[in-house]
This record gives sequence, structure tokens and C-alpha cells, in this order.
Amino acid sequence: MSGSGERDDGDAFLIVRPFMWRELGLKGVQLLVFARVYGFCAGGGSFYESRRSTAAYLGISERSVIRAVGELADGGLIVEEGPAWAPDGCSTRCYRLGGAALRHAGDKTSPPDIKGADPGAAGDTPSPAGVKAWHLISKEENKGF
Repeated sequence: MSGSGERDDGDAFLIVRPFMWRELGLKGVQLLVFARVYGFCAGGGSFYESRRSTAAYLGISERSVIRAVGELADGGLIVEEGPAWAPDGCSTRCYRLGGAALRHAGDKTSPPDIKGADPGAAGDTPSPAGVKAWHLISKEENKGF
């Protein structure tokens, strides 16, 4: 949380690792955009943040993000998975790390194995009440909470 009470959601998803510039040879905007994508995808996830949001987060132009994403995709560092659908019905492009990035990544951790997990072992079971309806309301509608 920042001093104004707003969440800094994306701060944990921009870590520039040495392999990114040493092995992959990335620099400038490409390095920043790749670090952003990598932060979301390193544990097996996907990156579907809009180009506008990425540009605003990094403080660069949307056109620079578009160009960097294209160059990263052309180099095999990221791969488009297809559209991702948001709860509001809008779609955005969705990316994962490409083979070229995975071969060079210094992070040798694998995604978590959720198939073999025993949720009852740690007392981590679904709530019988489910997800509260207010949880699904947009930020603007949720300001009173």
C-alpha cells in the first residue's frame, strides 16, 4: 500500500534479472517490457495486461510497448497464447514465455504442481460460503468498502 491508501499491485512484477541483459542481450524498453512479462509468467502464469496499462506502469508510450512486444515475440522470447477475456467482457492478448527465454532463464524453479496438492493437508479448503458478491464488483463500484 502506498501512503494514499492505494494498492501498488504491479510492483512485485518488475524484477530485472541479470540473465535478461547478459544472455538475452535485452536493453531499454525491450528489457523493461520483458521483465514485466517475465514477472507474471515465471511461475507458469500468463501475461494479459493491456498495452496501455503496461505503458502507464513503465512510464513510456503505448507505441513503444507495442513495438517491444512485437520484437520480443519475433525473437521467440514471448509467445501469444490467444485472447484472454476479462469479467467485463473485454478481451486482450495473452502471452507466455517462449522457448528462447526459458532456455536462458536463471530461475530454474518450475510451476507449482496443483494436481498433486492435498488441500486438506494444510487446512486449505474452500469456504462453504464461496466468494462474496462484492468481491466481483469493479473498483469504481467498490469504493465504499
